[in-house]
Amino acid sequence: MAKCLMCGTELVSRLSLAWLLSLQPLILPVLCPQCQRQFSPLAQQTTCPGCGRVQPTTKLCQDCQRWQKMGETELLANQALYGYNTAMKDYVQRYKFTGDYQWRLIFQREFTAAVQQFVVQEWLVVPIPVDEQTFEVRGFNQVLGLLDRVSTANLLQFKQQSGRIKQSTKTRKDRMETMQPFVYCGQQKLSGQKILLIDDIYTTGRTLYHAKHVLAKQGASQVRSLTLAR
Repeated sequence: MAKCLMCGTELVSRLSLAWLLSLQPLILPVLCPQCQRQFSPLAQQTTCPGCGRVQPTTKLCQDCQRWQKMGETELLANQALYGYNTAMKDYVQRYKFTGDYQWRLIFQREFTAAVQQFVVQEWLVVPIPVDEQTFEVRGFNQVLGLLDRVSTANLLQFKQQSGRIKQSTKTRKDRMETMQPFVYCGQQKLSGQKILLIDDIYTTGRTLYHAKHVLAKQGASQVRSLTLAR
């Protein structure tokens, strides 16, 4: 009997007649309904069109207006799947920082489906990388773990591979003042290519905009982003 990845409760799958007649493969749940309800999906919420933040209107939030004043004429139009509430914070701690790779399955199906919507429109999927030191400790890129059988292009790498101050330890001011950490490591120019950046969390947007600048310099015609949480 399968158990909920978060609380360990036994999961019960009810097979409907419609599913039996559909000949579709059986998709087993990985969370119980109670744990699933702790997360805040953004699909039906009103969000900022620039970054995906939940807000009362569809106007650009103050953060995105600030990005415009800083010269970002084309915003990332970030699409986030979930709000960064307490449950999501705990999830990130367990999956990303504790390194529980099994927890990738909690959102993998949903994140993959969201990315596939761009893939079928010929967007090139580019993940935000992790540095060598982090990879050695964690053993995986948490963003790639959220994907199932999706081709990605590793076009970015860190200038400084070790000894960096982690974003998670920085204040908002420190994040915004972070210098460009990436260099382009692709084999050819991106002339006219549409790029979808993927990451786990959109906090200030600083990392994603740094990545956008590198890719735009290589000729990308449009750069957008998709994150698990905002």
